[in-house]
Amino acid sequence: MKPLQGLLALFACACLPLQAADISDLTYITTGARVKKVTITDCKILASGTLVIPTTINGNPVTSIGDDAFRDCTSLTSITIPDGVTSIGKKAFYKCSSLTTITLPEGLTSIGQQAFRGCRSLTSITLPEGLTSIGGRAFLG
Repeated sequence: MKPLQGLLALFACACLPLQAADISDLTYITTGARVKKVTITDCKILASGTLVIPTTINGNPVTSIGDDAFRDCTSLTSITIPDGVTSIGKKAFYKCSSLTTITLPEGLTSIGQQAFRGCRSLTSITLPEGLTSIGGRAFLG
C-alpha cells in the first residue's frame, strides 16, 4: 500500500498548477532625486508562469526594463509590462524560450538590441503606435 500512496502523492503534486511569478521574483533599482523612477534589473531565473509587472514599486513608477533583466528566464510563459514603461533594454528577454505572450504598454518608445532574441515560443506581438526605436535583431530566433 505504501508505494501506491507515494505514487498518488506524487501524481497530486504534479497536477497542481504552477505558481505565478510576482514582485518577489524581481530585482530593481530606484533612481532620481526629486522624481524617482524604477528600473527592473533582474528576475529570478526560476520564476515561472505568468508575471504582471506592477505599475509602481514602493510608490515609485516602473519606467523601464533594464538590459538582460529577464535573460534566460526559460519558465516564464506570459509577461504584462505596465503603462509607464517607456524602454526595454538590450537582451531584456533574451532566450525566454517559453514566453508565448507579452503585453507591451502604449507609451513604449524603444526596444533594445536583441531584446526578444531566442523567444522561440512567442508567436505574435502587438507593437504600440508610439514606438520609435527597435534595436537590431530584436526579434531574431
